[in-house]
Amino acid sequence: MRGKLLSVVILLAAVLSLSGCVKSIQRPSDELKMYTWSGSFDNGAYVTLSFAQTNGYLDIESESPLHIGGLSMLTDDNLLIFDDNSGMNYSFGYHLYGDRVELSRDGSVLTLKKDDSE
Repeated sequence: MRGKLLSVVILLAAVLSLSGCVKSIQRPSDELKMYTWSGSFDNGAYVTLSFAQTNGYLDIESESPLHIGGLSMLTDDNLLIFDDNSGMNYSFGYHLYGDRVELSRDGSVLTLKKDDSE
């Protein structure tokens, strides 16, 4: 009996110690914030969406680069970034599809892929 109890305690301790290593995704906004998303486009533009703590960053590298970054707010289908430099806020709709996210704004849609390095 004592051996079984010891085995159960060891197994439980192992499971609990490993559970801290697993990323928990409960909502679409959690998954969006957990990864970096990027994409290359036919016009030569390269777009990256990333997050750090409460900030969101959208970088568009092209002939006319655009860098948006600052406090972000997320719901399950909307992203809002308050840009620190311009004082403007940028609102996007989004939908997650596995390893892709579609960002939409003013009728335009960008499809970005989850970075493989994470």
